[in-house]
Amino acid sequence: MTKLFYLSVSVSMLLVMSILAGGQLSAHAADHFTLDTKSTVKKLKSPIQYKLIASANAATRTMITSEIQNPPSGTVDIPIPLTFSTVYADIVTAGYHDEYFVCGYVISSKTNQASKYKCNEGDLVDANGNNPVSLEGFRAMPKDSGSGANSVKIKIKVPLKDRPDVDLLKVVAMVRGEFKSKVIDAEGNNGKTLSHTFTFDRNTGIGPIQVGDLYFVCVAGDELNPPEGNECEFAKIKTLTGTNTHAAR
Repeated sequence: MTKLFYLSVSVSMLLVMSILAGGQLSAHAADHFTLDTKSTVKKLKSPIQYKLIASANAATRTMITSEIQNPPSGTVDIPIPLTFSTVYADIVTAGYHDEYFVCGYVISSKTNQASKYKCNEGDLVDANGNNPVSLEGFRAMPKDSGSGANSVKIKIKVPLKDRPDVDLLKVVAMVRGEFKSKVIDAEGNNGKTLSHTFTFDRNTGIGPIQVGDLYFVCVAGDELNPPEGNECEFAKIKTLTGTNTHAAR
């Protein structure tokens, strides 16, 4: 389940505390790991909000700041640590080199639409500690394609030829800051490729999904080890009326 939090921001500084899945403020514990994100947004000319999303170890996080005033330099640093449990249900336990992704969206306070984004896919270096994640060099969001489509489909494929004994898996998809996920019982699949199609409402809270939007697909499960219990891949939306298909491993 995606956890959504709103973070207060002052004009002079951004103060963020680690937040656990249950919504409690806590210091880092051995049964958790942190994606310690630092976003650097440049060339700001007007106030913004910032939406940060992440997926790791089968879980997802979503955080949105309050309004951030544009500084005289036009550059603002936004540090946000995201805390995840090392164990997700009976599906997966975090390990070294498990994959994750983090995306940040710069939102105009005037239009409530995303104008820039940056994503970072990486591997855990410490499944019981701190993992620095940098987001900088933001890119412009894709332009409006003029489509009248109301929804967008993303199909995740999970090849399992090398993993015939897989039991439970969780698949996750993300596009333009929105998540969808599903737990799949793969027992008895015997190495066949699994697939699942998610349908996203095209109208997100930060603007409609467009052709060219970056999307991610992930799959998690202990039986996928080695080398990784959580695997992620990314691609760009190619169609708003058909199905966008990509393998998660």
